[in-house]
Amino acid sequence: MRRVLGSLALLIAVLPCALAAAQTAGRKVGDLYQPGEEAVWIFESGGKRIGEHWQRYEGPTSLLGLTAHHFSARTRLAPSGPLPVEQRYQAELWTDDSGRPLRHVLDAKAGVSTSRVEITVAARKAAVHLVQGGAVRDVEIDLPETVFLQANNFIGYFEVLLALAAPIDETVRTVDLVSTNVLRVIPYRFNRVDEFAEEIDGRTVKGVVLEDSFGETIHLSDAGRLIRLEVAAQKLVIRRSDEPVEAFEIEAPAPRRPDERFSSRDVAIVRGDVTIAGTVTKPKEAEGRLPAVFFISGSGLQDRNGFSSGVDTGTHEILDHLTAAGFLVLRVDDRGAGGSAGPMSNLGYDDLVADALACVDFLFEQDDVDPDRVALIGHSEGGITAPLLAATRPRIAAIVLMASTGRSLVDVIVDQNALALDAAGVAGEERAEMLAEVRRNLERVAGEGEIDPADLPEEFRALLANRKWLQDHARQDPVENLGRVQCPVLVLQGALDFQVSPEKDAAPLAAALDHAEHRDHELHVFPGLDHLFKKVEGEKSTLAEYFTERPVDAEFLETLATWLGDKLKPR
Repeated sequence: MRRVLGSLALLIAVLPCALAAAQTAGRKVGDLYQPGEEAVWIFESGGKRIGEHWQRYEGPTSLLGLTAHHFSARTRLAPSGPLPVEQRYQAELWTDDSGRPLRHVLDAKAGVSTSRVEITVAARKAAVHLVQGGAVRDVEIDLPETVFLQANNFIGYFEVLLALAAPIDETVRTVDLVSTNVLRVIPYRFNRVDEFAEEIDGRTVKGVVLEDSFGETIHLSDAGRLIRLEVAAQKLVIRRSDEPVEAFEIEAPAPRRPDERFSSRDVAIVRGDVTIAGTVTKPKEAEGRLPAVFFISGSGLQDRNGFSSGVDTGTHEILDHLTAAGFLVLRVDDRGAGGSAGPMSNLGYDDLVADALACVDFLFEQDDVDPDRVALIGHSEGGITAPLLAATRPRIAAIVLMASTGRSLVDVIVDQNALALDAAGVAGEERAEMLAEVRRNLERVAGEGEIDPADLPEEFRALLANRKWLQDHARQDPVENLGRVQCPVLVLQGALDFQVSPEKDAAPLAAALDHAEHRDHELHVFPGLDHLFKKVEGEKSTLAEYFTERPVDAEFLETLATWLGDKLKPR
């Protein structure tokens, strides 16, 4: 039976690939490859080719006075699954003899969205320079003594590292990876489970079978060549091949120049072992205490400008428009994104609410902020958060809910799956059974009690990693929470939003305020706009459009700025 999972997250998942291991037997990178040696892997889903990865060992070289091994690599993924636009990646990697990273430069393009990540490793630190959508960030990551590099879909990197550590027994091993995707250190576990022998190009290839903590089964030859990788839950196979692949080049994104109309300062908001990094902007000529706005992002890791795995959500356009209109604006990196850091394991929605509350309290304390004129803007999941903060801090002067859900997260995800099934042509009894299974497993994961992963269908087991987040959400009633808010409320919704619904979400939120006899609230539904409040080409919004270059709608921006200007003017 086919199954489709969805989520509110704007962080779009990409095909997983694993890499890691502790070096054994004294093998070095130079022992594995000859300069100029190339390899190709083909990506297949359900038997259909969806992409390929190419890698070339350029040979030994000198890097910053060190002997290094240089690899060039390219990956292309066709539109499929959760990301209906073509993805292209190109990278250069330099390692030491043991395969540990010294420097990595990765350029990515999804639709028209481009990004570049540069990582330099020295003295147990990774210095990261990130350019995404023209926004520039520099991040430093503390590293353990031994760490390897993870770059999603760069299967050749995986081969190098596993080949250096081909396990000789069935002992479970855990190593540390520094991820180019989430820019943090993550644990990786694998063990040997079997041996294999296959006929490839008329010769017998022997090796070991590994299983890992990413749910992958890996065939690694005795010569250190990755022959095959399978992810059963995704029906994904990555196989070594001698097929030709297309060459391409990606132009690196140009950094965006700072807006000369604004003054800005970078800030760090510390709450225990959590640090939320952000930027405060205000008009250069502004003096005294100003009305202030704090923006709360939706689900998925987003930086302070609203970039999330290649998606430009438009946050920077919204907040620059408000700054130009005379507001002091606080924009922050989500925990785990950009310069923000804190525990990520077993991270719950309640933890994210606490992070946001710390940011609100920070604003109240600033010398250039009028504490009686502070407003919150919550987008998507942030729209669930804003009413909780307004109820906790009654001094908040106004809240704006942008494309916020007005029902349980489970209901929203089930509806998203229904749309995906409709697009796939699934109908009738099969559709009903599949949606019932999605709901049943979501409710189980979001509920209480122990769950044996083996009791869940494979494609639902990944939800266990975010179980606390789902459980926290299950305890929230967005309509009831909003009914307790006393300050002015503006509900904004795009009529063509496919992630949340004007009828099932925005309308119940407005009705809750009516029922509570709330004294000051408005609902605006914008024709032709999507979840990001950008114009849609055609009659329906699609995920593919998130990766097209579109501005945030001007009428939406003006409506938002005018309403906030009225609610935050001096009384």
